[in-house]
Formats: sequence, structure tokens, C-alpha cells
Amino acid sequence: MKFIISGGIATLADLILLFVLTDFFRIWYLFSAILAFIGSFFVSFYLQKFFTFRDAGRERIYRQMGQYLFVGLINLGLNTLGMYLAVEIFGVWYLLAQIIVTIIIAIFSFIIYETYIFVKKPESSLAEPESGKTLKVLIATGIYPPDYRGPATLLEALPRALIDKGIEVKIITYSFIKTRSEERGMVFRIKRGRIAALSQIRYLAKLWRLADWADEIYALDVYSAGYFTYLIKKIRGMKYVVRFVGDSAWETAVRNGWCCDYILDFQDKVYDKKIERLKARRKKVLLEADKIVAPSNFIGLVLEKIGVDKERVKVIYNSLDFSRYPFDENSVVSIKEKYGRGSKIIVSPGQLNPWKGFDGIIKIMPELMKELNLKINLLILGKGQEHDNLESLARERGVSKYVHFLGRIEHEKIMNYFKAADLFILNSNYEGMSHVLLEAMQSGTPIITTNRGGNPEVITDNETGLLVNYNNEAELLKAAKKILSDNDFAKKIAVNAKEKIKFFSWEKTVDETAETLRTVFKDRCQDQ
Repeated sequence: MKFIISGGIATLADLILLFVLTDFFRIWYLFSAILAFIGSFFVSFYLQKFFTFRDAGRERIYRQMGQYLFVGLINLGLNTLGMYLAVEIFGVWYLLAQIIVTIIIAIFSFIIYETYIFVKKPESSLAEPESGKTLKVLIATGIYPPDYRGPATLLEALPRALIDKGIEVKIITYSFIKTRSEERGMVFRIKRGRIAALSQIRYLAKLWRLADWADEIYALDVYSAGYFTYLIKKIRGMKYVVRFVGDSAWETAVRNGWCCDYILDFQDKVYDKKIERLKARRKKVLLEADKIVAPSNFIGLVLEKIGVDKERVKVIYNSLDFSRYPFDENSVVSIKEKYGRGSKIIVSPGQLNPWKGFDGIIKIMPELMKELNLKINLLILGKGQEHDNLESLARERGVSKYVHFLGRIEHEKIMNYFKAADLFILNSNYEGMSHVLLEAMQSGTPIITTNRGGNPEVITDNETGLLVNYNNEAELLKAAKKILSDNDFAKKIAVNAKEKIKFFSWEKTVDETAETLRTVFKDRCQDQ
């Protein structure tokens, strides 16, 4: 906007000078045009330098002025060539042609000014953190509390933890709510509108401005925040770290029914253009990143298949600051009284997507209740596209009154459901590194999950839980019967899981994240 305002003021100055010199001072109009051009040139140059790009340095001002004039002369040639091609070759109306050419030249000029002419010299702010410089990190994310799911869960505590480590943090996110008063100056919420493109433009513009403040960007998704961060690096040379917790290209393809391949096989196959465009875009962002944070070795393997160099991948396991989510014993008791009187409780959380395997759990319910000769209430926590299909399946299997779709549960309350349950099941085809597994381990509830994705890095079969093949009804039924009928075994694996959760410590996650960000910053200083 400053660039456009400066250009508009310079154009207005040119027109006013031309009019005054010609009509009031009676100077020949061509000579007036030359004088007006010179005057508007200086107006434009000083506005762009000091107002738009905030380059207060004066030691290079004459060289910059010469470069600015040279770009202006190039623009004059480009304008002439563009007008000729648009009007004479492509038959575009001359006024529309001028508008199009002007926009193209403006973008070209902006990039040259920003990346070459008005680049600020490195100052003491580029010193390494050890010398007293506070590292400034801009976190770019698509979701942030009160949103839920992976990145939002992490960001409930990470920014403040990084600040405690001596790192300054600002956050930009899409949001359905306005920035709260206590967040001002730290969190910048871009409102999600009906027209996604407008929200994305506002996000990119704000991200660009905030990048002036930051030493580096930490992007927590690949497609929007990550892609915009990639563009800023290409234009401004800014370093960035990206956190890759799962392949959205695969998720989008499976969710829309475009393919049904496993995530690892998905990386090796070639699909139609719409899928390959998704794969190419996220690959571009990942290959350009200075460092990639993966939440598990499994995601590291996915990155390797995508083509990322192992040396640029840092595995930092997910963890949670459990001190922020204490159990509410009254809520636990209330859940038990509502769903557990005379019956057992199975809880299964997650978005109701095709790969989450809720259908497999519903399918074993009739046989499980018959063989154990008891009632079982299945609590499904989450929303998603499969809701109606799962409800229909429960009716078909005659267990609709035992399957409860509770929708999205607030994150600070969800662990109460885990603690109230007799069994936790995560029957998913793919998990990068599941936060809800960690929450279930902390709650002391016995766990069944699949041997897919990062799950085996968290749960050891027969020690901290039971591992089954994805959606294998026979294995799932056998495992559920084992835990619900053998109290000693259920208690043993739950106690072991609660002990193992200490390995996934919040302090370790924060320390490794801070160190990764500092390492990239040091590399930047050396490049400078």
C-alpha cells in the first residue's frame, strides 16, 4: 500500500507541475514535461526510499538514485514494448492494455526496489544470539487457539515457552475471531472470509510487513503460511524453518476420493494433474526451507521420499505441557455416571475422516458386547465428513444407542473423557505423531492403536498398549476383549504408558525447537 501511495503522489506531482509550468509560466509543454518528470522523479525516489522501504541510510543515496533512474528508463522501454505487443499483436483495447502493463511494471519495480536498490545494510542486529542479540521469530500458522488440532495444540504453550528462552515471538494466523486485547502486539489474526482469496491476500500482506521485524520465519503449515513464506524467501532472501507434521497433498487426495493409496506409496506414484500440482507445491516449499522440523522418524521417512536431504530434517517429538490441562475430577465422575453405569466406556477421538478408522470400531461393537456379555458405550469425539456415514453404519449394526457422536470437545476438557474411559482406541491409517496418544497415556487409560505412521514410536506393543493393523476387525476385536476382560493387564500397560510419557517431555521439545531456530539464525549471520 505504501508503494502504491508513493507512486500515486509522484504521479499527482508530475501532473501538477506539468499544468503549472505550462499554463502559469507559459513554458513550452514538452520542456514542461521534462521538468515535471525530473521533479516527480525526486518526489518518487524520496518517498519510496524513506516512506515505503524505510531505508534511512544516506551513504548510498546517490548510487541508489542512479539505480532508480536506470530502472525508470527500463520501465519506459518495457511500457512501450508491452503496449505494442498488447495492442498490435494481441488486439487488446489500448486503455486496458496500459492498465495491464502498468500493473506488471509496478510489480517488477517493487521487487527490484525491495531486493536490490533499497536493501538495508546488515547492522548489529545480525549479531549472533550469544553476543546479546535477541532472536526474533515470526510464527506463521493457519490455525491458532481457540482452534484445535495439531499446530493449535502446540501453540497453546510454545510461544510463551520460547519467550522464556530469550526469543522474541510474534504470530500471524487465520482466525474466525478478532485479536484479543491480551494478544495485541504479539498475535495478528487475519479474519477468514467467505472469499478465501481475499483472506490470503491480507495474510500475505501482513506476513510481508511482519517479516521486516523478524530475523526468521517458523511456518507451521506448508500450503498457505508455508507457501507465502517460501515466496518471501525467494524475493527477500529471508530464512525460514517449516514444521511438516503430515502430507496435506495425500490427505486432500484421500478426503476427496481421488486416491486410496497409503501415504508412503503416494510419494512414489504419479497421478493426474490436480494431485501432482499439490505434490509439487509442497515439495517446492520443503526443498527451499533452511530446516524442516518433523514430529517423528516416520515423517522423516516421508520427507526423504519427497526428496528432502536428511541433514536438513530435525526430528522433534510432539509433547504437551500437561500442567496446563489438569483433570477435573467432577467432570470425570459426571462422564462415568452418564455413560459408564452398568457398562464399559470406549473413547475414540479425531476428525471424522476416511483414514481415521471409526468404522472399524463400530463394526466390532456387536460382537464385542456379545462375547463379553456387557454393554459398551463408544464415545466418538470429533467432527468431519464421515459423520453421516458412521451414523448410518451404527444403525445398520444395531448399536446406534451405544455409539455417541459428541462432536468437538474443547481441548482443556478432552482429557477428562480419556480418564473416564475404560479403553482408548485410535484406529487410524496414518498419524505423524499423535497428540491424543500422549494425552491418553497421561490419563492412565489403556490404549489400542495401529502400527501405522508414528504410532509405534509412541506405543510399544504389549508394554505400553496394544498395536493392531489398520481396520483389521479381528485384531481390533481381540485386543479390545483382552483389555476389557483382563484388569491386571489393562492396569499394567496403562502404568507403563504413563511412565513412558516422561520421554516426551515438554521441556525437551521447547529446548530442541529453540536450538533449531537459533542454528538457522547463526547460519544466516554467517551468510551475511
